[in-house]
Amino acid sequence: MTYRIKPHSRLLNGAAWEPCEAPVTALRAPHTMYVSPAIKGAFAAIHRIDTWFGARLLRAITMHLIVSGSWRHSAERGLYCVRDQSRKHGLCHQMVVGSTGLHAYEYRTSHAAARCGLSVNPPPEGARSWLPPVRGDLPPAGSIVPWRYLLSFSSSLPVRLSEDVVWAYTRHVDSGASPMELADAYVATAQCAAAVAALAPTQPGPYEVSDGDGLMWQVLVDQRIHEKPLVRGVRPSVGRFERPVRRMRSAGVPFRVAIGGRPPFPERRDTQRMP
Repeated sequence: MTYRIKPHSRLLNGAAWEPCEAPVTALRAPHTMYVSPAIKGAFAAIHRIDTWFGARLLRAITMHLIVSGSWRHSAERGLYCVRDQSRKHGLCHQMVVGSTGLHAYEYRTSHAAARCGLSVNPPPEGARSWLPPVRGDLPPAGSIVPWRYLLSFSSSLPVRLSEDVVWAYTRHVDSGASPMELADAYVATAQCAAAVAALAPTQPGPYEVSDGDGLMWQVLVDQRIHEKPLVRGVRPSVGRFERPVRRMRSAGVPFRVAIGGRPPFPERRDTQRMP
């Protein structure tokens, strides 16, 4: 699947849009707005991240936009538009929302998160970070939702990760005091996986790569699927290997991660304009 960042939305063109407040129905439950699988796939493809992780980030962005975004309404179309943008950096995120404020119909941006000009910092050390599930739940009291940092971090990664890898690596390094939250687990796994994947050959194929620290990582290199290698498995290494990288004889772990195609990006950062 390929997805182009289009400069304009067909849902927005040809109608008058007036500034407005957020729909009361959306404000009552910002964590339950329905976001279709098509939007999740487009979001993941635009930002070049894994669909499973992108769905968590998209839920966090939706919750943020509903409460803090700039809203407009078209009486003619019976639709709302909510966006997060600045004059300097252009349109970061935009959702077209139904008349009830409970259903998202479209997601847009003028650039991938890896190209965003906004400076984002990692969460403070020791902070309780949290990411929402795909549907439901609000952040626990006292937690932060570092979605801007995680979106920029994941979009800029030179690899992709399956969800199984994240939790498998977390189980290996977990001290047992308390389980890692997903946000922390993802960052910790990605930092190690990126260094390991850099050792894999550029020729297409499945490889096992030893990290020299007791773990063997499975890396799939196949640019027909995506330009980033996919780290799809990790396990304790058994025995000693003369070479840290070896090509797998079989396909290994079944390939179950949904992949979005690489979107072509325009040279200019054209922002969307309301009619």
